Amino acid sequence: MPSCGTVAWLLLLLTCLCAQRGSGQQAGQAEAGTRKPFFERLRRLEEQFRRFQELTLTRLQGIADNYNISYNIEARFQLLTDQYTNISQAITGFQDTAASDLNSLKFWTKKLQKKSKKLDLKVSALEKALNEKNKQTLRDNKERDAVLSSLTQELQDQRDQISSLSSDRDQARAGLQGLQDALRSQEAKVERFEQQVSSALQNEALSSSEPSAQHSSNQTPEGKATETQDTDGEQLQQQKPGKKLQVKHFKGRQLQERQTPRTPALRPQPVKETQVNQPLQQTQGLPPPPQRHKIPRQQQQESPKKPGTICNVKSMLVFPNASTENYVTFTKGFPAELHELSVCTWLRTGAGYLGTLLSYATEENDNKLVLHGRNSSAPQTSMHFVIGDPAFRELPVGPLLDRGWHHLCVIWSSIEGKYWYYVDRRLSAAGSKFQKGYEVPSGGSLVLGQEQDSVGGGFDVAESFVGSLAGFTAWNRALTPGEVSGIATGKGLPRGTVFTLDDIAAVHGDVQRVDCGCLEHCV
Repeated sequence: MPSCGTVAWLLLLLTCLCAQRGSGQQAGQAEAGTRKPFFERLRRLEEQFRRFQELTLTRLQGIADNYNISYNIEARFQLLTDQYTNISQAITGFQDTAASDLNSLKFWTKKLQKKSKKLDLKVSALEKALNEKNKQTLRDNKERDAVLSSLTQELQDQRDQISSLSSDRDQARAGLQGLQDALRSQEAKVERFEQQVSSALQNEALSSSEPSAQHSSNQTPEGKATETQDTDGEQLQQQKPGKKLQVKHFKGRQLQERQTPRTPALRPQPVKETQVNQPLQQTQGLPPPPQRHKIPRQQQQESPKKPGTICNVKSMLVFPNASTENYVTFTKGFPAELHELSVCTWLRTGAGYLGTLLSYATEENDNKLVLHGRNSSAPQTSMHFVIGDPAFRELPVGPLLDRGWHHLCVIWSSIEGKYWYYVDRRLSAAGSKFQKGYEVPSGGSLVLGQEQDSVGGGFDVAESFVGSLAGFTAWNRALTPGEVSGIATGKGLPRGTVFTLDDIAAVHGDVQRVDCGCLEHCV
């Protein structure tokens, strides 16, 4: 890049050239006439100088332009430097942000891997439970098929017996018809015999009246009276057998009328020989009634119970008083780890408070699953739903303390961390973020009516349940509202049951187990 001194030197050279030109023009005018070739040469030089001047100006203009360009380049370089600095700062901030995002991504990736492992474990557990359930379903289906085949065989046997009874009934009816015909013939014979007896008595009375009249004419009044009394007594004695036959005949007819419309298959009482004074010899040729099946006498039966509407409870447990001796144990704990759970039961209490309904304990923790209530001086308003101590939720119990039957369902899901509490088909409480991802272990001790402070023991009398439980059932899944409503209205139990009252191992203390079938019969 040319400096300022070079430019000044060029300007000074141009000034000298211009001065020389002016002096040359004056000398040329003086010697124009004498030196004409010299002027032409000078003209050529002037033209050359002019071209040189133009060229010089062009070069100077280019130099000036180059100088301006160089100045602008420095400004542009400064601008580029500033922009580079800003870009560097932005890149540095982006790198910091990217590093932070990468660290966060690594953290969440690790967390996701842990959750994936847990989910894989849960899925494997669920698959195992599903396989066991399928196996159990196959076993149940086989047992049901066997029971169905046995029932079919029994039904066929019953049909055969019914057909046999029908044939016997027809034979009995035929025999009864024959006996009725024989009875009618005997009645006709009895009537004819009565007529013969009455006519014989009349003839005897007429024949005896004639000699008695002749004899009375020869007797005193006292003798006549005595003889008259004797004759009347003989006549009465002769008339008595006919009246007895009529009374017995009338009683036999009434007995036949009473027995015939009520039980056609019953045999009428045979007419005794003493009733007609003649043997029933003509009935010996009739076919005898069948003796294969004896018809039992009609005994006084109890009045039938009214049909129930809620008939899925099977049995009831009665806890009569508060005692640490009153509790119920089951044969085993939960067969597998539970990620979902539903517990439903009918309950009735007249104690004014609700004690502990359910307690599930393991060696690791004695409060793995508890529906805990306690008798205290203050009025009870809630019970504790515990899953994995110390996590619990409070459930209202006010509607359950009116001494009547109520249906209760408690449902929990670790997949969503939610719980639902139903009383008489209505949702009374619900919540979330309750032991999400937790699982209830298997192999524990399940107790009804007491709260365990150790496996199978450590009871407190203030925590005892007093009242009745009917239809207690536990499921290994979360029931839907429709299924809860179906249970409360007497429909069949949904699939997935893990505990019912049929799995009870022992009933302790004064607790009583009553088979009632329908809730209306559980009194």
